[in-house]
Amino acid sequence: MIKNNKASLSKGIEIIKNELLTIPNKSGIYQMIGENSEYLYIGKAKNLNNRIKFYTQPKRLNSRLSYMVSNTVKLEIIVTSSEIEALLLESNLIKKFEPIFNILLKDDKSFSSILFNLSHSFPQLSAHRGQRNIKGDYFGPFVSKKTVQKTIETLQKIFLLRTCNDNIFKSRTRPCLQFQIKRCSAPCVNLISKESYRDSLNEAKKFLQGNSKSIKQNLIKKMYDASNKQNFEAAAIFRNRIKALTDVNASQNINVPNVNDVDFLVLQKIENKVVIQMTIVRNGCNYGSKSYFPSPGKNGTDVLEEEIMQAFICQFYDKNIPPENILVNLNPKDKSLIEELLHKKHKIKVKIQLPQRGKKLEIIKSTLKNAEENLNRKIYERSSNKNNLKNLQQTFNFKNSIQKLEVYDNSHNQGKSPVGAMIAFNEDGFLKSLYRRYNISTEHKNLSKQISDEFINNNDYLMMKEVIKRRFAGKNSSGFPDLIIIDGGKGHLNIVLNVLKDLQISSIEVLAISKGIKREAGRENFYTKNSDSFRFNKDDPTLFFLQKLRDEVHRYAIAGHRIKSKKNIFKNPLDEINGIGVNRKKSLLEEFGSAKAVGTASISDLLKVEGINKSTAQKIFNFFN
Repeated sequence: MIKNNKASLSKGIEIIKNELLTIPNKSGIYQMIGENSEYLYIGKAKNLNNRIKFYTQPKRLNSRLSYMVSNTVKLEIIVTSSEIEALLLESNLIKKFEPIFNILLKDDKSFSSILFNLSHSFPQLSAHRGQRNIKGDYFGPFVSKKTVQKTIETLQKIFLLRTCNDNIFKSRTRPCLQFQIKRCSAPCVNLISKESYRDSLNEAKKFLQGNSKSIKQNLIKKMYDASNKQNFEAAAIFRNRIKALTDVNASQNINVPNVNDVDFLVLQKIENKVVIQMTIVRNGCNYGSKSYFPSPGKNGTDVLEEEIMQAFICQFYDKNIPPENILVNLNPKDKSLIEELLHKKHKIKVKIQLPQRGKKLEIIKSTLKNAEENLNRKIYERSSNKNNLKNLQQTFNFKNSIQKLEVYDNSHNQGKSPVGAMIAFNEDGFLKSLYRRYNISTEHKNLSKQISDEFINNNDYLMMKEVIKRRFAGKNSSGFPDLIIIDGGKGHLNIVLNVLKDLQISSIEVLAISKGIKREAGRENFYTKNSDSFRFNKDDPTLFFLQKLRDEVHRYAIAGHRIKSKKNIFKNPLDEINGIGVNRKKSLLEEFGSAKAVGTASISDLLKVEGINKSTAQKIFNFFN
């Protein structure tokens, strides 16, 4: 519970003063910790003693810092050898502990790049995300996955490069469909030489480096040559490649002189709401724009804009590789220190600059307009979400306000490949970084001889019980939602209530949604602990809100089930038998031809296989029978 009064402020200051007696005049980070070991704030300092002394002077503390000090029960420090190491450690610890008074970038996923995998004699073209530890050439980052896919398809169409993985490449004995539709030169069956393939590869790299003019002229020449020879089919193919090249150039070209690799970062702040609009330019091409909405922390109206920009750059470029130039509409705090940090981490000399004139300033101003529009849209969405959460609480007479909710659903096919799914939602909308899937165990113990194993493994109640128990058992209550929504009826509701009771959790409300008559939308029944059944009018906005939540968890659960089902299709049952390693598995498959045939073999047949003794044969037989 957040406290803020004179008594708690005085107590917090006293705790900090006591710690100051042993804090050195060295660089490092300090961690302010509240009740229940909750991290309140993590900061860095060139001189720890001087910086922390600031928090003992109440007249210099703004509203946010007063809140922070009032709730501090413990102060911890880590001394570093330099201020740059302190900045790096601060960034890492903020991402790990997410202190409530720090500026947090929730959506920090790395972007996708295009990889030319050079570990093969005929390099593969693919989308890549994460650490660049595969030998090859990388182009990007691209903001949109669709842009990556579209660019790869264009490169395939123009340069006939392969996208299949190495296993498929090795197994080909004849060209695949990609060759038939003129999107691959079929290197898998040697229909192109290594030298010619490498030439095509280098042309594709030139294209991604922005040198598309010569490539286009070459294609035009080939088109006219084919047309003059009355080879109109070949001419049409070259025409389509030219069109694909032109379409990509039109969508990416920004025509900025002297701009090669640069990120444009623009910050706009309205009260406690912040947006940072990013535009990525590589090789003179626009690789996309994205809006980020970092949280300025608890009571963050007093946070300075340069502090937000500093936190964003440090957290964002922890995973993403920066360009040599970052152009901003305002300089971050400790600009020179951040440049040094990025150089140390990524081995790239980065300059953070504030454009004063010309085309670069025009792009900054244009990006600022987009940022303002996106922030206003976000504020409207937040207001709408807040009203929906308030109406939800009032409709079902829940005791406490609903700040955050979680929705649960299971997906399976008659008990096969069962997956539990959870999505989270608050006034900011769907919290996709908190989404979770649970691989449900189908090995539930059957304690009754009158119930079939198939029923046990197909029991939606047992699946929901397992998911809820795994989600809440032994977890810190600070991350719990105010409301759980279950896709199911009264039985599912009782299952969840009993699990929460067993875990001694009484602060969470539970709402169950059962499908209406003939599964008709708008006729759903709703159940709570204090209500047997409730139904909305068909045009009620709160009903639409709940349907939106249910549809999202359906989508997420079904996607997880499909992924698991595909994995199980290619799963060899022999891998599940203890004691069957690579060699024994190979011997069994060579003898019987397939795992299915192994399952029909007798113990005497199994004993004929090299490496299979009596106990192992019995184990294999028991597994299948």
